[in-house]
Amino acid sequence: LAALALAAPLRAQVPDARVPDTRVPDAPAFGLTADTTVLRLADLIGQAASASPALAARRAGADALATRADQDGALPDPTVALTAFPLPILTARGAQIAQLRAEQMMPWPGTLDLRARQADLASDAAYLDAESAALDVALAVRLAYHRLYEMDRTRALIEVFSDRLDAFTDAAASRYEVGRGPQGAILQLNLQRERLRARLLMLDAERQAALQSLARLTDRPGLVLARSVEVVAPPLVVDSTLIADALADRPLVRAARLAEERAAVQSQLARKAFYPDLGFGAVYSLVTSRDAPPTADGRDALGLTVMARVPLQQGRLRAAAQEAEARRRESTARSQALRTEIATQIAELAYVAERRAQTVALYRERLIPQADATVESLLAAYTTGQVDYLAFLDAERTRFDLLVAASEAAARLLDAHARLDRALGTPLPTLISDLK
Repeated sequence: LAALALAAPLRAQVPDARVPDTRVPDAPAFGLTADTTVLRLADLIGQAASASPALAARRAGADALATRADQDGALPDPTVALTAFPLPILTARGAQIAQLRAEQMMPWPGTLDLRARQADLASDAAYLDAESAALDVALAVRLAYHRLYEMDRTRALIEVFSDRLDAFTDAAASRYEVGRGPQGAILQLNLQRERLRARLLMLDAERQAALQSLARLTDRPGLVLARSVEVVAPPLVVDSTLIADALADRPLVRAARLAEERAAVQSQLARKAFYPDLGFGAVYSLVTSRDAPPTADGRDALGLTVMARVPLQQGRLRAAAQEAEARRRESTARSQALRTEIATQIAELAYVAERRAQTVALYRERLIPQADATVESLLAAYTTGQVDYLAFLDAERTRFDLLVAASEAAARLLDAHARLDRALGTPLPTLISDLK
């Protein structure tokens, strides 16, 4: 009778928890007030992209660099000087009482355009850096969210298994009271239940850490998580077209191309330094005929000046040109290394994602069905007295471990897809649309 009473609730409590169904049963918010709606991953990524202070700082820095082209491409300010002579200088025209001088230096033709171009390239690279950082933030949000999914799903499985252990404990206590079961069975079941409680405490801590990561990434210190999270692994499609797009459009690749162009511009500027900077000026002298000789007419004087900055330090200039050329070669090599790294990284992540998908399928199609069959077989044998409750409990524990491992495998599959999306440089609008 105890065996039959135990079998009924166990069968009723067997959850339909198959992989890769990634929907999580409602779980307590562990001390947090539950939201009335589901907190969705696409919304979190959008919030992080728009509200993250770190991303805002990067964008502000890029905006600041965008103003440098107007600064670096402008002429230097002219020099204006006014000289007064308390003791006038006597000249052939008369006594010079004051002098006004204006000068303007002008870099060699083309230098200012190159400086402005270099500033524009630096600004564009900063915007691409901010875009790349946004993709990093999106990846961090996805990984934290997947961690929440795993914690909630594992907690739900533990709660179901705990209910089964309670039923086992009641049955073991009934058998012990009538002298048909050992006391050790009750002690072993209590130990297993305490281990599950300890595991729940660890899950709560890990869940809280993932939640705080989301709060930090979205700049929402008071973030309240919904009672459930919904994530679905997208289909694994990685072909040569996607890899070619990543090698052409990924922000880091575009930034590397800009770095190459900046190095080329710097090399041109280094060659421009061998030419002199030119300067032009005018001098206006105020002259009076007072206290002047009879031949002085007292007319003011105007003088024009042409000057040049002579590049005499040829050793310094040659060293600067050599440095610029070396920097150009460095940027070219870095760009090539980045392309190779991206191509191999995509291949590696695609392989990992494929293997994790196979692992999920293995749990879903073979391991868990076999565990179900084993539990059903031992339950039938237990109800007829052919096996003891320990064998049945061991089968239940094995199925529970497989369900937890399957949940973890599903979360790691989601992580693999997230990292692959990051490697491919999937733009945020496309990523958010796909996740919706």
